[in-house]
Amino acid sequence: MLFLEPANRIISVSELNDRVSQCLLQNFPPLWVSGEIRGLTRAASGHWYFTLKDRVAELSCAMFAGDNRRVAFVPRTGDKVEVYGQVSIYKARGTYQLVVSAMRQAGMGELFERFLVTKNKLQAEGLFDQARKKAIPRVSFQIAVVTSLKAAALRDTVTTLALRAPYAKVTVFPTSVQGEEAPAEIIRALKAADESSLADVILLVRGGGSLQDLWAFNEEAVARTLASLNTPVIVGVGHESDVTIADWVADFRAATPTAAAEHATERLSVLLSEIQTERKMLTDAWFRRYNEEAQRLDWARASLQHPQDRLHHEVERYRYIKSLLNSLFTERLRRASEHAQVAKIELHQKWVLSFKDRQMKVAELGSALTSPKALLGVQTQKLQSWQIQLETFLQSRLKEQTSQWRSFATLLEEVSPCAILKKGYTYVTDPSGCLLREARQIKSGQNVHIRWSDGEAYGKISDVHYFEKDFLEK
Repeated sequence: MLFLEPANRIISVSELNDRVSQCLLQNFPPLWVSGEIRGLTRAASGHWYFTLKDRVAELSCAMFAGDNRRVAFVPRTGDKVEVYGQVSIYKARGTYQLVVSAMRQAGMGELFERFLVTKNKLQAEGLFDQARKKAIPRVSFQIAVVTSLKAAALRDTVTTLALRAPYAKVTVFPTSVQGEEAPAEIIRALKAADESSLADVILLVRGGGSLQDLWAFNEEAVARTLASLNTPVIVGVGHESDVTIADWVADFRAATPTAAAEHATERLSVLLSEIQTERKMLTDAWFRRYNEEAQRLDWARASLQHPQDRLHHEVERYRYIKSLLNSLFTERLRRASEHAQVAKIELHQKWVLSFKDRQMKVAELGSALTSPKALLGVQTQKLQSWQIQLETFLQSRLKEQTSQWRSFATLLEEVSPCAILKKGYTYVTDPSGCLLREARQIKSGQNVHIRWSDGEAYGKISDVHYFEKDFLEK
């Protein structure tokens, strides 16, 4: 972008830096730059500041905390790296710099691309999902360690397990952890540990290193083997900043080999404390139960009775109940006899009343009976009367409807368009037959169709004049 300013216009430093920044952003898209790290500084905010240098030049660089957390290794002064970023200007000082968003070790570009491709593929298949991962037992009595016999990670892991959980039996399944043969050996060791009866949990550990050093733990075959194991797996590879694909597939990712050993076990002191607590709780519960049962025994002993006394008591109770039942039976029998006698009398009275009532109804019905012949004569007279009334009503309605129809016919004839045309009126339509009700619908030069009562004509409008509203009202 070219900025043209009048010769006498003066701008501020901030405005100049803004323009330079815009030029850099528009003319230099993000790009990869290689060089050697010098003067690496890690600020308290988490940002990294360093200089990227080659044989003849150097470049100030800044990498913010949100971006540097994704770097797969720990950069140090003297490392040869490749960085990806945007050329910019630090406006507060007016210094030119590169704002870095990604970093990889020099020469590792192709390897890093393979790492990303494998990671995205396995993640899409769900191998990183938390739902498929197995729970790590809190206490493991058998622990399998898969690592190199020469690795410092083995010494750290075994030392931590010995101090933390001397109760656990540790079995080492040796394998290479670096080099071309490492992936196949790691797979064999993992399967051997999983198929043996010597592992409640498997620890896959090694020390830190570069992306190339840790590449065996980024192989797709190793990741799929980890996902297929039946035994829970804890991966502790490198330092906290070292992240491999095996970390994401494992059932638990530990920051270091020592952390993996700590997560696989519980401290003996904690377990002994819990056992002591449980022992005290069981003892207290046993004493409470003992006291409760002793109280129940005392109560049962106090409630015991001699069999002869119990028999005498039951005989007296039987005699009392028998006497009570006899008296109740006699009383109920007497009441039932009295109720039956009263019911008999009431039933007889009701029957007599019902019989008399039915005799009276029969007499009333007999007196109300009429001869069928006389009833037929009465109904015939009614029918003839109704017939005369119906004929009179129909004739009257017919006259009313005829009169109404004639009135309607006269009215329709008066309002008929043909009748209006006979009075000297016409109506005008456009060629499509649409009625033109107002002069404003007609334009000069328009073809029209005019209709009279006795004919029609076709013409073209030569001119149109519109009346004003007040003229029409007059």
